[in-house]
Amino acid sequence: MIFWPFGKKNKGKKEASFDPTNLTLEQMQPGWMVDFDMKTWQVVARHRYDMGDGFEMIEWELRSGAETRYLCREEDDGIYWTWMRKEALGVIDPNLRNHILKYEDPPEVIDFQGVRYEMESYGGGYFYRNGTGPGIPFLYWDYESEEGERVLTIEQWGDTDFEAAIGEYVQEYQFSNILPRDGL
Repeated sequence: MIFWPFGKKNKGKKEASFDPTNLTLEQMQPGWMVDFDMKTWQVVARHRYDMGDGFEMIEWELRSGAETRYLCREEDDGIYWTWMRKEALGVIDPNLRNHILKYEDPPEVIDFQGVRYEMESYGGGYFYRNGTGPGIPFLYWDYESEEGERVLTIEQWGDTDFEAAIGEYVQEYQFSNILPRDGL
């Protein structure tokens, strides 16, 4: 005799909270994979930045081999995506850290690797590692290249800790083969 397990289908398994036939970058979670620039990247974290006044940025930390990149999504009169990599402050400018400590701001213009970046915005906010937990306060200064294609960001964490990242604007269509993690 054959018994059909009615009501027991997917018992103990979590239902997918996405349509597997229509996956988008915005849906990506840790463990997912995505292709960009002829490489496969694994999402290792999804962070959230709260800048106040309803403005937030989502940041996906991705790895491919030994490389780490950050895909950021902002909404401000449209949706903007940036593809970033961390860069040591001293590599950008050996005097940059001292300038910020002395004047409490970085310079309005930064030249790095033959590209001129002009400050576009600055402010403060809270960082939520993996999108949860208590917010960590930080300050930021965002720069854009003269042609509007490249970006540079400086962040200050506490009194004397600084991070910088450089990158470029990207479009969602440049990413392909978004694959969710098994078991989702």
